[in-house]
Amino acid sequence: MNYRRPIAISAITICFLVLFAGFTAPSARAQSLESSTHKQAISANPFGLLLNLFNAEYERVISESSTAGLGGSTYFGSSDNYVNADVFWRFYPSGNPLSGWAFGVKAGLTRVGDEGTFFGAGFDVNRSWVLGKNDDFYVGVGLGLKRMYVSNDASFDLKYIPTFRLINVGYVF
Repeated sequence: MNYRRPIAISAITICFLVLFAGFTAPSARAQSLESSTHKQAISANPFGLLLNLFNAEYERVISESSTAGLGGSTYFGSSDNYVNADVFWRFYPSGNPLSGWAFGVKAGLTRVGDEGTFFGAGFDVNRSWVLGKNDDFYVGVGLGLKRMYVSNDASFDLKYIPTFRLINVGYVF
């Protein structure tokens, strides 16, 4: 039996629900966020292009100490190509979203070469800074681990994928 299709459908549904919940904040929570000047960040890793690797993220403040977002990455160097897309939630213990230490969870889909597309979930630890004269320049680094749910008929033994942001740079608005 081929179990890839039901896994992909349920993963897409889960990702959509997480995003919908994160981006449709109740009015009380939205009012508490009005005092913050930075509500969103968009970033990418230009340095990874030297290593045939690229990632980009969009992150949005959803509460006084957390964010939700979308991230994607690709490795395009050899026959081991992959494309990855995740939704994520990050908790900032300092209460300053988009800046400082963050601990997060992620879930999404990863396409591995010609093997197929698989669901995965994991965690990450990140550190980010908001810099510049107008506090609108973003720098972030991070690492984590994602557990892949691979069907038995796959011809590779990939169970865990390390995830990392070498140095993401971007814009806060």
